[in-house]
Amino acid sequence: MADNNPVFSLLPVQAGLLRHLSLSLPDMGLDLDTLLEREGYTSSLWLDNQQEVPALLLENLLSHCLNETGDELFGFHLAQRVRPEGFGVLGYIRQACQNLQDFILLCIRYEHLLSGFGKTGLQKEPGRCVWSWSAYTLNPTFERHASEFILAAFSTTRSLLKDPQCPWLTEVRFTHSAPQTMAARKEVEAYFGCRVRYNQKHNGLVMPLETLSQPFNSADPGLMHSLEQHAQSLEASRTVKGFYYRAYKITREQILSRQASKENLASALGISSRHLHRQLSRENINYRALHEQVMLTLAIEYLSTSDRTIENIAMALGYTESQSFIRWFKKQTGQTPSRYRDISLSRKP
Repeated sequence: MADNNPVFSLLPVQAGLLRHLSLSLPDMGLDLDTLLEREGYTSSLWLDNQQEVPALLLENLLSHCLNETGDELFGFHLAQRVRPEGFGVLGYIRQACQNLQDFILLCIRYEHLLSGFGKTGLQKEPGRCVWSWSAYTLNPTFERHASEFILAAFSTTRSLLKDPQCPWLTEVRFTHSAPQTMAARKEVEAYFGCRVRYNQKHNGLVMPLETLSQPFNSADPGLMHSLEQHAQSLEASRTVKGFYYRAYKITREQILSRQASKENLASALGISSRHLHRQLSRENINYRALHEQVMLTLAIEYLSTSDRTIENIAMALGYTESQSFIRWFKKQTGQTPSRYRDISLSRKP
């Protein structure tokens, strides 16, 4: 990743997810190894399911897939080919949950074990609820295909309901615009079996409140307990297994304490600066790009979840004056911090 490229991807993704997605690509006329080579990766990336790679790799792979296929519903179609086990421990937990609400809450609790590029939510509205998902990305193409992929994957949970006739989806919402062709729009509506609305404030599956408590036909409390213990052990070992995650976390701490530098990061990791450079190169990133990813993550968090002023955010990120921060943020995202905050707030339910 070149230093002067806009930073769109902010957090790590488990290589195991990418490996499972790769099993579906040949059916779509694509070869993952060929696509990986274009990004400087090899198939050895998949040897450790817990290895983490920058989410930027997903965005770049998507770009190649779209160029190869021209499929405006690529993410939507890919979701229909992925099996539950592709989502790691969450895929297995889904099979053992008592009901839909249990599963959604566990998604919220453990989804960071799979990736850090999105967030699941559950909002209540009068007489109904919204199972929502939002992407941590500033790349509109990636956001579109990722949200269609996730909501299409979410909707397969209906097959686990004990009563196949119970109420299901009443509406599906996407923040992006509708597909260009009428055929594509009809295909999406036929798949979900309900009205699909675009240009909404959030992505989500809308369903009656009573659907949340409908029992699953495969509920297994004993297995559920074992799987949760496994998820907790993965969570505990995460900081040990992922170099990128550890480097990301330490860089974040050092930025907030105004001690961020390549030398300080190497020292905190217990390695030399030369070794740090080699390790980051294996992650297809360099220190400057990592630093900017963390900076942008923090800026987005502050703009989206707090009422801190632009001046205060700039100071927290180490800028001595806000205009430098505004210019940097606009270079990275194409938007001013104020504009980004306005858009972010407008999308909240």
